[in-house]
Amino acid sequence: MKGNRPHPHSAPTPPAEAAPTERPDGRISRRALSTLGMAGAALAGGALLTPTAARAEPTAPRGRSPQALGGAADVASVAELRTTAGTADGQRIELAGYHADRHGLGGGELFWDADSTDPDNGGTVFAVTGTSTGRWRRPVRNRLDLSWFGWTGAGTSDDSDRLQAAVDALPTGGIVEIGPGKVRIEQTVSVQGVPVILQGAGVTDTLDYATQLVVATGAADGIRLVGVRGGGLRDLQVRGEGLTGGYLLATQRSGAESSFSNYMFSFANVRFRDGYNGLALRACNSIRFVNCVWNGFNGEHVILLNGVGDTSRADPVEFVQCGIAAGTGNNDTDNLVIDGLGGSIKFIATAILFGRHGLWLRNTTGQAAPKFVYFEGGGFENGHGVPVLLEAGAQAQFANTYISGDNDDDAVRIGAGFTGSATFSNSVIRGCGRHGIDIGSTRVTVTGCLIGNNGRTAHPTFARTVAGIADNGSGGVRITTTAPHRWDSGDRITVSGVTGSTEANGKWRITVVSPTAFDLVGVNFSNPYGGGGSAHRHGAGINIRSTASRVVIVGNAIGGLADGINRQDHGIVCDAADVLVADNDLAGNTVGAYQITGNESAQTRFVGNKGVPQFDGWLTARLDGTVGNGLVDFGNHLYLDGQRIRVVKVTRRLAAGTCTVRLDVDGTPAGSAGLAANTTLQATTLASPFAVDGTDTPRRLRLRIANATAAEGLEVQFAYQLVS
Repeated sequence: MKGNRPHPHSAPTPPAEAAPTERPDGRISRRALSTLGMAGAALAGGALLTPTAARAEPTAPRGRSPQALGGAADVASVAELRTTAGTADGQRIELAGYHADRHGLGGGELFWDADSTDPDNGGTVFAVTGTSTGRWRRPVRNRLDLSWFGWTGAGTSDDSDRLQAAVDALPTGGIVEIGPGKVRIEQTVSVQGVPVILQGAGVTDTLDYATQLVVATGAADGIRLVGVRGGGLRDLQVRGEGLTGGYLLATQRSGAESSFSNYMFSFANVRFRDGYNGLALRACNSIRFVNCVWNGFNGEHVILLNGVGDTSRADPVEFVQCGIAAGTGNNDTDNLVIDGLGGSIKFIATAILFGRHGLWLRNTTGQAAPKFVYFEGGGFENGHGVPVLLEAGAQAQFANTYISGDNDDDAVRIGAGFTGSATFSNSVIRGCGRHGIDIGSTRVTVTGCLIGNNGRTAHPTFARTVAGIADNGSGGVRITTTAPHRWDSGDRITVSGVTGSTEANGKWRITVVSPTAFDLVGVNFSNPYGGGGSAHRHGAGINIRSTASRVVIVGNAIGGLADGINRQDHGIVCDAADVLVADNDLAGNTVGAYQITGNESAQTRFVGNKGVPQFDGWLTARLDGTVGNGLVDFGNHLYLDGQRIRVVKVTRRLAAGTCTVRLDVDGTPAGSAGLAANTTLQATTLASPFAVDGTDTPRRLRLRIANATAAEGLEVQFAYQLVS
């Protein structure tokens, strides 16, 4: 029989007195050790039992053909190998290929382990039919090829057992190399405890140059990592097919204690696509994704962190230069959800696109909330929910981030349940349906950001049709709509086109009653509804709710942008008392710079904002009785000394008659022209403010009165800003 003759490269069986023979895997054979006796074995010690560092590890190059060895193979296939028993311990044999019709694929060199009774795993250990003792083995320690287990790359039949066997053949961890082609997974493949890397050949859609793990497990997980220490996936695709539940990849602990969690594994150049849910990361520590992409998911979420309880926290997890996208048509699938305890979740140069919510921090576990999220250098776009939704958590930071949404909601929403601190710096927040940032929590800081062109749906095109108007039972106006309005209490809307109950027409705040009904705040029902009408919602750059406190908005540009449509009515709408809004550019909003509607307190500060009349002081004069032409001293300011001011507004009124007023500096009229004064209180914001410089030389400031006609009782005030 072909397999019974000695292989040309095989070593003959050593006689009993010969030195111990080393096997191809670097160990002393048990048969050879038996010739040493107890004393000899003790003398040899561990050095003979363990391969030395200098000894080269035998390898079986992937896909090596028989010709590479300089001769014909001993066996053509694994089927033939399993009928061919070895004749001597350590005997070598050449396998042409795993399958007889695919020479070179899954082939390589094997050796005979005469004493082994290990189970046949179909890849690195093969039993011979009718032989209870003795196994053919591949000379491998921690790196093997999936083709050794009969994988062909066609992906037309279930490869789950082959992949599972390859993973199990690395009891202390290692690398499973997977060449170009498809690996079809119809049953969950588990990696438990040890660090195993699944190494593919590329991530393109061209199978000649890429590896695809096709997950077709129905509602079950595709790959499950259970308490692993290291390992991960490299250079391959994980693609779902016909999935109705589960995850393409999920992690879980292997026991009840934290020491059984998953630790220090990573993913590089991996594409996850076309699944129900993408990843579930639970009980994870020090996990990293680099240059990975997710797209085409239609389940609940693309990536879920935790979602179980405190013992399943994911912390830390890092995404570097990744793309996460549910898919253009999957408007109900959330992209990344952090649910419950998880800390130090970091995103660098990562894009989150499409789907519903982009990044959602929540807590449905009933235990601890998310801890820390940091996002820098990437962005959110084209989502149909809220791109950044913070409903629970302790700290979130966004720096140099682009946030936009193709939605009728906010770009950023920070709910009252978010009890930590949130910061946004040097970011662009634009183009969403309602508010750029909606703040309902405490300790929120926004600085150096560009916030504009929000309130996109504030237009009749996006209006809700009025179905009816009636008394709400308390004398107020209740409006019902033909379809769900999807609005919130406190929203500002415009109602128009109503007949009969015309008191409903106008701009109002609302209190939501149901998905299709809301009350107008402060409007009394007076007339029966006659028909018609529609309502659309407004949006601001930043909306600060009454539940918010310790909010700091400093150094931002909040207004219309040069590109796109701007329907952002106010830069800032504030219902909270504890707010600092300073040094922002609030020009370019359709209605006004800001609107303060809440209960103001000593902690409410709006100062130094462009686009808003901001005054640092006033020059005031009051003349009782007859008013004549000439120069009059101001009651509160005689000289401008060491300062430079800019006069921006003039307010004046006479008790009788008329005259003109003007600022005089050192006896010379200042400004372009005098302003007329009469018995009507007039306030004029100067189109061309003028400056007075007293930094080097003190300047005498006086009021110049001219053209006085029967003038009596003059009051004048010049408002100015400090320039330096």
